[in-house]
Amino acid sequence: PYLNKECMKRYTLVLDLDETLICYKINPVDDHQGILRFRPYLDEFLDIVSKYYELVIFTSATTEYADPIIDAIEQNNLYFDYRLYRQHAIVYNNDFVKDLSRLGRDLSKVIIVDNMPQNFRLQKENGIFIKAFWGEDVNDTALYDLGLILEQIALKFTDVRKGIAFYKDDILNKITSNFLRNSMK
Repeated sequence: PYLNKECMKRYTLVLDLDETLICYKINPVDDHQGILRFRPYLDEFLDIVSKYYELVIFTSATTEYADPIIDAIEQNNLYFDYRLYRQHAIVYNNDFVKDLSRLGRDLSKVIIVDNMPQNFRLQKENGIFIKAFWGEDVNDTALYDLGLILEQIALKFTDVRKGIAFYKDDILNKITSNFLRNSMK
């Protein structure tokens, strides 16, 4: 398994990086520099969920790209218990897929949040699809709203998949993009 057997927290929350927590774009003026934007409410979200969940970053990016960004997120707090990268994903139908069964955790205790639902296609009932963050919407409240929902799931459910199903309407209305809302109902 990718994660150590010992887990101090009851639940595990797997978070995507790009377009979920942050947006990173190459600077159009200088292509050797980038522009990094944190999704609004990122710190508040991490403060809430870190009380209940073991936090895992699982990105399809390389270590060299992701580590400096994760370090920037964690400059004041150490939120993430584990970091998983492209080499930890499996290739499925020419896509990188994040197979939660490889974590070594009970899947009734694992949630994944990603802006690309195909990344968690092997464990759909564990996944929360979040609308993509492209760095421009300063009024985006998806992480704040999601933090409150994840807190309730941790407090009220022993099987997180039942919690995700219970809060499906709230997730669709507050977290998921307009593009996929109608197709997921």
